[in-house]
Amino acid sequence: MSAAEDGSNAGDSSSGLTVKKLAGRGAVVAALCVALFWGTPRLLGQLDYFHIQTVQLEGARFLTPTAVVAALGTDTSASVFDDPARIRAKVESIPLVARATVDRRLPGTLVVSIVERIPVALVPTKEGFRGVDSSGTRLGIDPAITTFDAPVVLPPLASRDTVADRRLFNLLGTLRVQDPALFDAIVEARRVSATEWQLRTTRQLVRVSSQVTPARLADIFPVEQDLARRRIRAVELDLRYRNLVIARLP
Repeated sequence: MSAAEDGSNAGDSSSGLTVKKLAGRGAVVAALCVALFWGTPRLLGQLDYFHIQTVQLEGARFLTPTAVVAALGTDTSASVFDDPARIRAKVESIPLVARATVDRRLPGTLVVSIVERIPVALVPTKEGFRGVDSSGTRLGIDPAITTFDAPVVLPPLASRDTVADRRLFNLLGTLRVQDPALFDAIVEARRVSATEWQLRTTRQLVRVSSQVTPARLADIFPVEQDLARRRIRAVELDLRYRNLVIARLP
């Protein structure tokens, strides 16, 4: 009985050692796999074969590959295995880029896919007119080089008010999406006071409050149609008063 018990104890001990050895080997293999997973890109990045030779830009209308390369600041040692999050952050630092994704195409092509900010207005600068998006961000788009249609927003006649100016750009952005026909009809816009904007359409000047909505602004269309039927052309439409559209004649 005691001999059997001794044998049984010996077997249990041997089995326990075997399990421990297997567990230890498994941990070593797992550690090696992790090391290879994290270390391989770094090692491959040191090979000339994987250095960036080409930057492929996708989704761009206004942005050029040259601008992306300049933002990346890449040199001959840059690799397609460099940290993609860091590369993406550099691309998204370009004012024209709303968001970006970065991928690699081996052996040496970096694929950058972007979503651009859309210009909704042109503003005068020392370098000429430049595009601005609905948040008021200057995008650096030169309309003399890249053609796009957008109203000109003139410098405000009122005191500086960044929030009020941004609201005007936001209105233009909303119109571009919700009412393209009305957006296309506006050729010029300006903030003239803390409570009033002036929009010049292809037909006349339109005076509105700074709280005007796209739906309220669209009230000019039936008035213009009625005046056209009567062969009358207004020099100004005033929407500042609730539920009224006042037409001023020559």
